[in-house]
Amino acid sequence: KKWAKRDKTKASNWAPIPALPKVTSIVPAADRQAAIWRYTFTKPADDWMKSGFDDSPAAGAPGGWQEGKSGFGTRNTPGAVIGTVWNTREIWLRREIELPAGKASDPQAWLHHDEDAEVYINGVLALKLSGYVSGYDAFPLTPAGNTALKPGKNTIAIHCRQTGGGQYIDFGLVDVEIR
Repeated sequence: KKWAKRDKTKASNWAPIPALPKVTSIVPAADRQAAIWRYTFTKPADDWMKSGFDDSPAAGAPGGWQEGKSGFGTRNTPGAVIGTVWNTREIWLRREIELPAGKASDPQAWLHHDEDAEVYINGVLALKLSGYVSGYDAFPLTPAGNTALKPGKNTIAIHCRQTGGGQYIDFGLVDVEIR
């Protein structure tokens, strides 16, 4: 009887480690470079997430929209990079980004949220998350959200809701490439 030689340098249930994805920043979040967003703590009109919405300081909700540096939240929230204090129950954010020409292989949200978050791209719901995370991570966009991304100007609109504990919201866009 022939016995197969066993490789004694590997554990019996050894499996190769899968390749780690290459994550490249397309639009940085505050963990790399803060950006200026428009925000309000008061519920805006129903079309607040659409590209043509007027988010000027004199428009919209009482007190209007304000400008602030990302990320938005409170001190001592794990993994947060605070640019603007947000300590109310809800926040609505808007920003215009410039997407370079040439399609990314797999564009995803680079997001840190505490707690529930909805992300819109050009008025289309691109991502809806519940709960919280304690650091930045890549989140796949919905097929509709991915289709809504286009070269040139894009409007990003975010609603985040807080119920307890630390709070934070920040967004960027990355390309995730499996090698």
